Amino acid sequence: MIGPNQQDTGDVVVLCWQAPVPSDRHVHKIAAFLGAQPTLVSLTADALRDEASIRQLVPTCSCLIVAAETLARAADDVGIKKVHSLINLAKHVLIYGFEPTDRHNAIVKDLSSGGLVRTHPTTDSDATFYVAKGYREWCGQFSGLSVRATDVSRESAFLESSDGRQSVMIRVGDEPFFVRVNSGGSQVFFLGSHEPADLDDKVERRTRPLAWFSNLVPFVMFLRGSLGNRLWHNDHPKACFIIDDPRLTNRYGFLEYRRLLESMRRLRFSACIAFIPWNYRRSSKEVAALVSLNYDLPFLCVHGCDHTKEEFATTDVESLSGKARLSLERMRAHRHLSGVPFDDVMVFPQGRFSAEAVTALKASGYLASVNGAVCPSTRVPRLALRDVLDVAVTRFADFPLFGRRYPHDLAEFAFDLLMGKPAIAVEHHGYFRDGYGPLETFVEGLNSLDERLEWTNLATICSSACLTREAKGGDVYIRFYTSRFRLKNSGTRTQRYVLLKRETETGARRSVTLGGRELESTHEGDKLKMCLSLDPGQVADIEVRSEASDSTDSSWMPTEVHNAKVWIRRLLCEFRDNHVDTARVLG
Repeated sequence: MIGPNQQDTGDVVVLCWQAPVPSDRHVHKIAAFLGAQPTLVSLTADALRDEASIRQLVPTCSCLIVAAETLARAADDVGIKKVHSLINLAKHVLIYGFEPTDRHNAIVKDLSSGGLVRTHPTTDSDATFYVAKGYREWCGQFSGLSVRATDVSRESAFLESSDGRQSVMIRVGDEPFFVRVNSGGSQVFFLGSHEPADLDDKVERRTRPLAWFSNLVPFVMFLRGSLGNRLWHNDHPKACFIIDDPRLTNRYGFLEYRRLLESMRRLRFSACIAFIPWNYRRSSKEVAALVSLNYDLPFLCVHGCDHTKEEFATTDVESLSGKARLSLERMRAHRHLSGVPFDDVMVFPQGRFSAEAVTALKASGYLASVNGAVCPSTRVPRLALRDVLDVAVTRFADFPLFGRRYPHDLAEFAFDLLMGKPAIAVEHHGYFRDGYGPLETFVEGLNSLDERLEWTNLATICSSACLTREAKGGDVYIRFYTSRFRLKNSGTRTQRYVLLKRETETGARRSVTLGGRELESTHEGDKLKMCLSLDPGQVADIEVRSEASDSTDSSWMPTEVHNAKVWIRRLLCEFRDNHVDTARVLG
């Protein structure tokens, strides 16, 4: 926080009255998380006595964010004219936290030049948010979507005038919620959200991301639209559609591989079968040849080991290590027998896993895990909101856990894409009970969210997943997540890159290679840092090797009794999928 006679060159200034309150600090966290350089500035009546003192206190910045109550207190002490002087200091201004009081209504009406008349509480706790189509530069992937909120009873909406000066970007029901008004040389945004999200709040394991739509997404939209490439962003979004469990047979339940491949070829999207390694000797040669002939990307990923109940939710390190290694051995054997390649990416059965299972995956050489839940099912402490907003969760052994979702709500995928995540969908064979129309409709809808979307396989998605931001000096900073990372200079000039990867494990020996040759790296806080320059079109393949000093090989092997139980379980599951489910529909 800065005070009088201090200067700052940050991108974002967060104003507070005398001392920061929690909402001020929450906004500061959001801006910092996105890669901005936010500064908290405390206002006092003395500091606002004239325009010169205001300019001395508040540094020139691109964005100004302030709560309505802060402006109301300033207006109480020094008048609304001085408030206008504050607003004119930045090109983009966001005002939030309005309450239905005369003081706040006066701020709304005056600073919107009459475009907004007053604020009032939302009347429908189940109201839907509607994002306008015409402001993609601000609303991004949410443009044109509707979002069902969990509870908007604490939010406010605005009453707009009919003079047409305001641009409504988000409505709650049919009332303005996020509004832009041009005021002199500034664009002033009014937001009905009462309390910004706290990125350090703990979240439940299965919480939907849209629960934070109203108190997070508009702040992200404002900052992204104002600062552009200076914030962390993803210029190369990617997508994949995962189908869990099926064997490679002509038909598995409602899934027919020939029709799936025809749909993929026609709409040019990618799919991945989460393949149960236990089935490595049970694939049809005909279907394997069909896949190899029609699809030039790895078509499979690793789905557990035997796919027994909670097989990776145990905390027994030896059995977890044994299962992780056996899964890879079986997948390699399947590749040898069938000719179908696979990605060394794990999808945990039933979405349940322990923190120890994540460590076992890393020690066994997996690239990443893709899961519906990104928090261990055996751990009581929950993740913070900032963890689940990142491209991948890396809180456990610094190993990346990427999220995936069922294709029920495009707004959830818009949320992921807005935050720079890949769009990874998942379904089972039952999704195709009515044919391939629902899949094709979903693919077309997902493509409409971002014209840059590239469909590819899971290993490519994970190994190229990163966030990028441009520093003022010209360097490009990149945060990546996997031990193998591919970077390409898509620009027209030689570019210097500063690469960052989270590495916090103690007692581990690390080495970094670039194209097989050692690359110098340093440790700064919890990040491993590397620097390199690439010519236009040049590609860099980077590998971070980490060998824990206490790692040991596992002697675990499945027993005959275990194998017999797995055999029975698999036969029963396949009978259900291939006969019971399909017969139920036919009946």
